Amino acid sequence: MSNLLFKLKESSIFQFCVIFIIIINAITIGISTYNLHGFLADVIKVLDYSITIFFVIEIIIRFIGEPSKKKFFKNGWNIFDSTIVLISLIPIPNNSSFLLLRLLRVFRVLRIISVVPELKKIIEALLSSIKRVLYVGLLLFIILYIYATVGSILFSSDNPERWSDVGISMITLFQVLTLSSWEQVMLPLQDIYWWTWIYFFSFIIICGITMLNLLIAVLVDVVINQKKL
Repeated sequence: MSNLLFKLKESSIFQFCVIFIIIINAITIGISTYNLHGFLADVIKVLDYSITIFFVIEIIIRFIGEPSKKKFFKNGWNIFDSTIVLISLIPIPNNSSFLLLRLLRVFRVLRIISVVPELKKIIEALLSSIKRVLYVGLLLFIILYIYATVGSILFSSDNPERWSDVGISMITLFQVLTLSSWEQVMLPLQDIYWWTWIYFFSFIIICGITMLNLLIAVLVDVVINQKKL
């Protein structure tokens, strides 16, 4: 029995079925956000229950088919899948106080990550790069803090709504960092101080371009090293 289930869970047909059900689950979750009535609402409910039952059966098959049960629980992806399935089993009444449970059920779509090997490798690479990404993020924060302090000192009297203190200045510079309407932040100050463009251009080049490319380089390096292993 165990050998049969092991062959089943390792088969490409079984993996395809799981991916197909996850996609159907994503579609039903999206459809359920609309104001449905009558037959269509009943169909979505039946599909939701059926998908939940399928996921439970799938986890049972994977557990029984695993030669080493301890190895099953040592695998982080198995724990991830099992947790999502267990959350799906919690009944959700039509009440706003159970909104959190409804939101958690949406995360069943994330199961496609554990099913598709390529997505698993990307996530594992991202997780292994967290330490280096944090250092890049810390360096970015330091530069952002310095520019925010300088900006507050230089521009607080001219535009207190955006530069009154270091906290407000950091929020303003974060908008500049996203390159979302950043010229609306610079141009009013440019009319007052001709050299304002130096402040903003240097910030965008250092934080918006250089640091972003550094972050991408870190992630690419980790992914390449993952492939070599």
